[in-house]
Amino acid sequence: MGSTPVAITGLGLVSAVGASVTALRAALDRGQSGLRRLTLFESELASEFPVGQYDGDLVADFASVRRKLGAREIKRLSRSDLLALCATAQAVNQSGLADAALSPAGVYLGHSVCGTNRSEAYYIDCFRRAQDGREQTRAGIANLMVHEAAQSVDAIAREYGLCGPSTSLMTACSSGANAIGRAAWLIRQGRADVMIAGGTDSLSRITLNGFNALQLVASDGPRPFDAERKGMTVGEGAGVLVLESLDHARKRGAKILALLSGYGHSCDAHHLTAPHPQGAGAFAAMKSALIDAALQPGDIGYVSAHGTSTPDNDKTEALAVSRLFGEGAVPVSSTMRFFGHALAASGAIKAVVCVDAIQRRTLPQNLGLRTPLTESRLDLVREPRAAANLRHVISNSFGFGGNNAVLVFSRESGPAA
Repeated sequence: MGSTPVAITGLGLVSAVGASVTALRAALDRGQSGLRRLTLFESELASEFPVGQYDGDLVADFASVRRKLGAREIKRLSRSDLLALCATAQAVNQSGLADAALSPAGVYLGHSVCGTNRSEAYYIDCFRRAQDGREQTRAGIANLMVHEAAQSVDAIAREYGLCGPSTSLMTACSSGANAIGRAAWLIRQGRADVMIAGGTDSLSRITLNGFNALQLVASDGPRPFDAERKGMTVGEGAGVLVLESLDHARKRGAKILALLSGYGHSCDAHHLTAPHPQGAGAFAAMKSALIDAALQPGDIGYVSAHGTSTPDNDKTEALAVSRLFGEGAVPVSSTMRFFGHALAASGAIKAVVCVDAIQRRTLPQNLGLRTPLTESRLDLVREPRAAANLRHVISNSFGFGGNNAVLVFSRESGPAA
């Protein structure tokens, strides 16, 4: 995107640390993790593993910032839908775009879990009815009607009357980042002036149980890039950005928070769950994003790592970062211990973190670090670090199947350092 960067004019966030960018900043500054005991649903794992759960009332949160959808429609929304709507309302409100100006806009969202928690509730209800000898045919099917990923996109489109391109993307944990990158591409191609883009995912039994079955979750929470890391923590949330062509944003006098100046994506083509052992796909996606932004590795002032805290991910990502930038050549941190791994939403949440870093010229810390990994030397940010000359940051999102997405964010002063 080097010659035609895309403006970011609105940010929205719901996560384990709260439902606002203000809450995010407070947590980052204090080094306060949002991980806690699971209360959203019953699980035998609740006492053993913390989660990144949002504890607020999403319906009330949505009503406090924006609400045109009726009560009946609200009842039909999944938790993932509500997370997305709350984050979108924050982002649109900050952008200052009126409904009439939004009508031609579109929405791209990344998903993974979608409405699975509602589908699980339906299954459990049917199972218990069968055990009790009751008729299963009397179980309501409303929970099944909100399972699809497209439900969140459709709800946002209805709420704001969006008539532009609308798509749900599912590339595992890189979904949100890919949605942002692809939405920006539409703007670059002149197919849209404004796009709403991000990712959303809620906690569910199948994800918590599934990652536990893979032995990827840790009882003491994630410690990204630590030599003794034991695994990840499952989380939930939504991150949403309002993207505009730079000309469109400037003409209407919008406050430009940052630029989305580069996007790269790749596939490891290696394994269903394990990353390439040398980080080949991660390296390729980062390099592609830099080329797209017309930047050199030395121009990057911070790497927001995927950093899930699993043994393989952190090792291979460290190798890829060191190969591209040089060992210890660029500050690196993962914010995974603040939010948990919010799956498809993680890349979009990190996008908000990156824009905040650019605005405040402060790098977020790698919370939970005790002893840095030894596979490759990284300049890990141990405490919030001032970065007065920060101009460009890179954000990594790597998913199962080797689905890699990388975004480059820049200050409005220009894409070239």
